[in-house]
Amino acid sequence: MKLISYEHYLLNILQDFTDQLQDKVNTIENYLQMMEYEEDDQLPTNPIEYFRLIRRLHLDYLNWVWYLEQQPWEGLVSNINAIAPEMPSTTDIEEATSGLKLIQRVYSLPTHEMVEGIFQGIHHNTSLNPMECYTIANDLFKEKDFVFALEWLSVGAQMYMADKDNEDLYTQLGVPLVNFIELFVQIQDALGERSLAMTELETAMETWPDQASLGRAHSRLKMSIRIGEESKISKEVPLGVYEYCCTLECRPNLRLFCQYNTTASSFLRLAPLKMELLSLDPYVVLYHDVVSEKDIASIKMLAQNNLTRAQTFNPNRTLAIDPFRTTKGRWINEMEGVMHRMSQLTEDMTNLDLNGSELFQVMNYGIGGFYGTHYDFLGTPNHSKWDFSDRMVTSMIYLSDVPLGGATIFPELELSVFPKKGSALIWYNLNHKGEGDTRTAHSACPTIVGSRWVMTKWIREHPQMFRRPCQTKRDRFE
Repeated sequence: MKLISYEHYLLNILQDFTDQLQDKVNTIENYLQMMEYEEDDQLPTNPIEYFRLIRRLHLDYLNWVWYLEQQPWEGLVSNINAIAPEMPSTTDIEEATSGLKLIQRVYSLPTHEMVEGIFQGIHHNTSLNPMECYTIANDLFKEKDFVFALEWLSVGAQMYMADKDNEDLYTQLGVPLVNFIELFVQIQDALGERSLAMTELETAMETWPDQASLGRAHSRLKMSIRIGEESKISKEVPLGVYEYCCTLECRPNLRLFCQYNTTASSFLRLAPLKMELLSLDPYVVLYHDVVSEKDIASIKMLAQNNLTRAQTFNPNRTLAIDPFRTTKGRWINEMEGVMHRMSQLTEDMTNLDLNGSELFQVMNYGIGGFYGTHYDFLGTPNHSKWDFSDRMVTSMIYLSDVPLGGATIFPELELSVFPKKGSALIWYNLNHKGEGDTRTAHSACPTIVGSRWVMTKWIREHPQMFRRPCQTKRDRFE
């Protein structure tokens, strides 16, 4: 919401600027009309007109100089600078571009359709302009994703040439046509198509002979041709199951079933919950319609004013920002009334003891938001297993529907679950020995349209000593 309010703020400033400029234009036009301005080279032939001319040249134009020197934008510029620290950073732009790239690759979306705002055959009443296509292409080039960069640049250049009326505007905003040429040459150089790049560059140099940047690009390209650098293109790794199960809901085991769960806790005998069994080993279940709209609204209200960039544990077991997790979150104190109900609900669904577990974490994945494949268990540290309580179970409650994208996927299980508001996905991260089950590696597929809200609870293993069923048979390899 802050981004929208900032944009409205800036647009209002530009509107105020145009209003003030229009006032100046109106004042000048009124003066011209009053002077009955005409292209006339003849001196006045009567004393009245002669006096008026002398007076204007002596007094009026000094005042006009003062009037024109009054710049209406000084105060407006100060207003813009006041919120500059709150504006998106270079990192934000790079992450947004990466999100679009991931969406395009995972869901196999054509570039020209994305530019037109078409996702999976649905038009969403939006589109990109040539400048925005150039920004995406430039960032993809920096990431050495040359094929996609060329696609985006080509579409943007076609739009630019079809919109020549706005060329001055694009140039004023820092994206002249020559920028497209220079980036095209760099991409073709990286792809090894240097003869094509040289032809395009020399044509551009004839068009813009005074453009110094083209001369520098020409020198770099000649050097690349001279030393014969190899193409820098890298092979794309096929996504396979990930791509398929992010697009379509995967249910590999058709023999599993749905039921009313009346046994996980005593309370469920009176109020059973709708449960869908997704996997027996590892154990994964989906509860339907377990959280009300009222409680969801209350949870979001508690979280949304203090969301911060989510962090994950790095190999040193310290929290740090993860570039493969573009989400914001907040830990919520469970003393809140609604959170106390959520704790009781989680105990009823899992029949586990929540003592010693982490707080609930509410997370928001905006458009393009995703979380790379990862495990929820932390693994046994160097010290004794008995001194460390790992994340045995994950409970994830979906707080929103997502129109397109946003599925939770388990690639090893060929299983995916699309968000449905009010449902809860639960799975075991540890096997019966308390070791991390690598089959539970999971990911949040990119959100195409909408906003993905989830609330997660990681339940620790030590308090479950008398609750979790133990392994009844010894491992035959022990």
